Amino acid sequence: MSETRDVTSRPLELGAPELSELEWQIEGRLVDASNVVVRLMTATGERAVFKPVRGEQPLRDFRSETLAHREVATYLVAAAAGMRCVPETTWHVDPQLGEGSLQRWVGPLEPAEQHQVALLDEDELTDDVHAIAAFDTDEGPLVLAHHDGDPLRDVALLDVLTNNADRKGSHLIEDTSGGGDMQLYAIDHGLTFHIDDKLRTVLWGFAGEPLSAAHDASLAALLAARDGLGAQLSAHLDDDEVEAFFERVAALRTAGVFPEPPLDRYPLPWPPL
Repeated sequence: MSETRDVTSRPLELGAPELSELEWQIEGRLVDASNVVVRLMTATGERAVFKPVRGEQPLRDFRSETLAHREVATYLVAAAAGMRCVPETTWHVDPQLGEGSLQRWVGPLEPAEQHQVALLDEDELTDDVHAIAAFDTDEGPLVLAHHDGDPLRDVALLDVLTNNADRKGSHLIEDTSGGGDMQLYAIDHGLTFHIDDKLRTVLWGFAGEPLSAAHDASLAALLAARDGLGAQLSAHLDDDEVEAFFERVAALRTAGVFPEPPLDRYPLPWPPL
């Protein structure tokens, strides 16, 4: 497990221009999304995902027209913590679609199978996976499991900090386009930063595990950046949501371990993949 982290670094690809510097045109809509999600592109082939506020469906437990703001807030937290697991995300005003979140496209252009989270037969479980829950399916009994490894731990930590209510396996993208090691990215962070405990995730396999020195350094950096980061988050979240976030950071650093699943509510998103 890694013991150091540069908490001042920004999770951008080296040499990549910032999203705000580019000129975007609509390429097409991603029709499988529950809200309006549009892929934009530039004349040079850069791509990004745009989630307009006016395309959000109302939810019972999250305030209307806030999901795109929560996407940006999650990126700000990941960047301040020195974690590269969230693609660059910024606030954007599209001349046709209005305001929303703009996130750099990562990974292949078409959806690809990822291997971090899966439903497995019992005989497929190995020492390097964490079994989470058993399900009866049309194919028989299967076990929801996720792999071990620091990249997934970073995502799990971010989900605890942002109180992510919807960490599905399909929200993880393995990007090998850089020609080197696989970079794991996490996307879809609209259901975050609620003031009540909402954490629903497929990454419960790290529950009770001590935080690494790298993660403690990330938490310390977030607390040290409270004034500046708090001001950035306040542009996208309510004051009580910002306060609850910093309370979670402090509580997690004091506990020093990943939290256990709650006993008073269902802890998994649905569907899990």
